[in-house]
Amino acid sequence: MPARVEPLEPPYAEDVALELSRLMGGSDRPPLLLFRTLARHLPLARAWGVLGSHNLGRGALSVRDRELIILRTCFLNRCEYEWGVHAKVYAKAAGLSPTQCDATARQDPGDGFWLAHDRDVLAFADALHAKAAVPGPLLDRLAQHWDEAQILEACEVAGFYHGVAFMANVAGVELEEWAVRFPAAAASGDDAGE
Repeated sequence: MPARVEPLEPPYAEDVALELSRLMGGSDRPPLLLFRTLARHLPLARAWGVLGSHNLGRGALSVRDRELIILRTCFLNRCEYEWGVHAKVYAKAAGLSPTQCDATARQDPGDGFWLAHDRDVLAFADALHAKAAVPGPLLDRLAQHWDEAQILEACEVAGFYHGVAFMANVAGVELEEWAVRFPAAAASGDDAGE
């Protein structure tokens, strides 16, 4: 599918180059296609980048919990772009195996290789996606591991990545060549997260 909003191409204007560098966190890697697309609306990219940077660098959640929420939310929103970037860049730091990453992109993520807390985190993302609320018993279990700040942040992370999915999907951001792809069933829609 061709991009509906084309990513900016180099050479970049000075203010765009500075923002892309900030969004990339000083990485030597070329700016992500999503970032280059968001740079079409530079004030939005700046504001978006502040919250995104908090989520990925200074957040209250563990890396594993954060990534489980992100991967599951991206799958449920059919956003292969962002799911694939996170599966490639953050899964190892989150202690997620390739099998576990793939399972986040299935209607039923299974339970044979998940810790009980992992299953609760995935169920949290599912519940927010389906009903914009979390059942009391699930929230009670999560509250045994998460403090109030983490509960609030978990909601924000899920909402933020809904927004990322919406922008990437609507703009038609092409997949990064180096990113992971949805497992075959998810990519074909046979295991769609509706």
